[in-house]
Amino acid sequence: MTLVPIKNCIQLVTEWVGYGADDEDHAKALAEKWVFKYTDCGCCFDSDSEGITVAGYAEGSDAELPSYPLPWGFTIDEFNYALTLADKDGVAEWEECNEDWD
Repeated sequence: MTLVPIKNCIQLVTEWVGYGADDEDHAKALAEKWVFKYTDCGCCFDSDSEGITVAGYAEGSDAELPSYPLPWGFTIDEFNYALTLADKDGVAEWEECNEDWD
């Protein structure tokens, strides 16, 4: 199986969930929503002319979590791996920040 190099958000959402967006802005909005909604920590997503960036998020923490930039031309496997790492970062930070709440 040959992995398609992803060159824009339209291709990203199509490869990721099989949904074809109407235009780049719509695709970016969908990616932002889905990255937040379908990760444990509510990861952040951004894109620009260079590529995308995903990062973990931990509500209640002031920590700067690492971001994972991917230049356009990445594969869906590379995206999924970066998103997994970002989500793990966010979950770990949330657990550390909220461990005294138990």
